[in-house]
Amino acid sequence: MMPTKEHAERTTSYAMDVVVCDTETTGFKVPEGHRLIEIATVHVLRGKIVRDWSALVNPSRLIPPDATKVHGITDAEVALADMPAVVAPIVSAALRCEGAVVFHNSPFDLPFVNQLLADGGQPPFDGPVVDTLGLARGIYGVSGNSLGALVAKLGLPAETAHRALGDARMTARLLLTLASWYEEQRGIVTLTDLAAYSLDVMRRTTFARR
Repeated sequence: MMPTKEHAERTTSYAMDVVVCDTETTGFKVPEGHRLIEIATVHVLRGKIVRDWSALVNPSRLIPPDATKVHGITDAEVALADMPAVVAPIVSAALRCEGAVVFHNSPFDLPFVNQLLADGGQPPFDGPVVDTLGLARGIYGVSGNSLGALVAKLGLPAETAHRALGDARMTARLLLTLASWYEEQRGIVTLTDLAAYSLDVMRRTTFARR
């Protein structure tokens, strides 16, 4: 049995206190000097989105045209945005939840989040992570698991794609859908085990795709 829209309407038997995080960036790799330019967090508590937040961030560098084509964020917009020293403490506080922080493709987003925290004088995030891409790969295999494709496949509400807040909201709904499926079909009944499973799939499938 595959996940369905009905799974999104169920709640897990365990506490689901998580913060979903998404980013938009100037490029793909932190070591190449690329930086985060937009970040969003969505707090999910007991199966409900209870609050969300987003901000543009001044990256102190130009945004390549190819990146702007994806997310639509321009140099003029980020020129007026807050610097990392202002945004990083807010992000650091938001990521301190009782459960885990959730990403769709944590190997991409987490290095950018940690670079933002470092640039803003904050310690790196080293808490539990759930990766919805790993959860999706554990069901559907390694291909066809973009956030937009999964939202469409499961009939979940769509948001503005490739903007941090819209993607974070869609990831939150995806998490709730997949978590209820994993409890029902795979017997995963703790957030800790869900996190471990998702990262194990990411480790195995990322290595396999190289």
